[in-house]
Amino acid sequence: MVCYLENYDSDKFSEIFLGEFDTPEAIWSNEMRRLMIEKIAAHLADFTPRLQSNTRALYQYCPIPVINYPQLENELFCNIYYLKHFCDTFRFPDWPIKDPVKLLKDALDAWKKEVEKKPPTMSIDDAYEVLNLPKGQGQHDESKIRKAYFRLAQKYHPDKNPEGRDIFEKVNKAYEFLCTKLVKIVDGPDPENIILILKTQSILFNRHKEELQPFKYAGYPMLIRTITMETSDDQLFSKVSLLPAATELAFHTVSCSALNAEELRRENGIEVLQEAFSRCVAVLTNSSKPDDMCVQVCGHICRCYSVAAQFEECREKITEMPNIIRELCRVLYYSKVGDDY
Repeated sequence: MVCYLENYDSDKFSEIFLGEFDTPEAIWSNEMRRLMIEKIAAHLADFTPRLQSNTRALYQYCPIPVINYPQLENELFCNIYYLKHFCDTFRFPDWPIKDPVKLLKDALDAWKKEVEKKPPTMSIDDAYEVLNLPKGQGQHDESKIRKAYFRLAQKYHPDKNPEGRDIFEKVNKAYEFLCTKLVKIVDGPDPENIILILKTQSILFNRHKEELQPFKYAGYPMLIRTITMETSDDQLFSKVSLLPAATELAFHTVSCSALNAEELRRENGIEVLQEAFSRCVAVLTNSSKPDDMCVQVCGHICRCYSVAAQFEECREKITEMPNIIRELCRVLYYSKVGDDY
């Protein structure tokens, strides 16, 4: 909410803050507003009445913990958009994109950060130990955490205790961890987030070809690595797979620009797509449905090849692959599936 409102003037801020929104650019409700007011009031505690009784009263600074809104718990925010809403083309089919080039760059950054996520180096019990809070009694509420932090921060602040810098930094780290991690501990990359990032890019390339055509797509190393990892996964057909979204993005990038077709070829993307195609073609049957994962992947790759084949070097690479004709014939053999291509 704060990131979104930074882009608007005070009138727009008031409109959003006092209203109710559920769009790709704003998710905000009366319930969320009440929660924010309650958290701020609890953080300020008795400062207001103390200030009324003594206008020279000092407020000992302690940063407010991050406010975790249940409504945003599973949302991924990028640029000025909540990507789950942004990718919901049924509810928001033509939502305006203010700066497609900037959004693409931010989506690539978000993708890199998501892929590089690692399990936390600190556990909740470790943080409790640093703050001298009892362990094994469940989660402590924010007021207890804040008091424990404030007490130790006052004691070991370098301005008051030059020898306490190391402890002060540990206390800060523990407090920051608890404020941001109590609701949800991140154990690594979230496949659902990566799917949203991939779909966001497909929407951009599909709707803003003219703006993106002059630029070479910078995400091929990550995209090809994703397709390779998914294709080689033994659990490919029994998990949430990134392959449909990844192969769809490959098609849209190539369809957008000849530069991208050549870059895909140079990065061995045509061979990688062929491996995914072979894996998915092998499981097609007469009962396959258009929304089956293998059908979607085969469709995206066929469309990608149909565009790439318009360029001589890509066409030569495709014709060098001995199995492609047989596998295309297998797709067409299943007429219910082949009709989609």
